[in-house]
Amino acid sequence: MAKWTNIGSVDDFPPGCQVCLEPGTQPLVVFNLDGKLIAASNTCPHAGLPVGEGELAGVVLTCPFHGYAFNLETGANVDAPDTEAPLTMFPIRQTADGKVTVDLAPEP
Repeated sequence: MAKWTNIGSVDDFPPGCQVCLEPGTQPLVVFNLDGKLIAASNTCPHAGLPVGEGELAGVVLTCPFHGYAFNLETGANVDAPDTEAPLTMFPIRQTADGKVTVDLAPEP
C-alpha cells in the first residue's frame, strides 16, 4: 500500500539539484534531472554507505566510497546489472499545489 510522504515544495528541488534528506526513517537522495524529479535510497546496496554525495554524470550516480555506479532511471548497477543489487528507487510526484511527495512503501 502506498505511503505518500511530503518532502517539500517543488522550489526545494531546482533543476540540477542533488538533495539528501531523511523523511521518517528512510534516507533519500532527490535529483532534478532536466525537470524530472527522481528519488532514490541514500543507502548503497553494496556496503550500506550513503550514496547521495556521489558524482552524477547524466543519469548515472557513482557511489563515493567504492565506485559502484547506478542508473537513476532504473536503479540498476551499471557495471553488473544482472549480478549486483540495484539501488532502491522510490516513486515521486508533484501535487497540484506544488508539494513534492515520495511513496516510501512502493510495491515491488
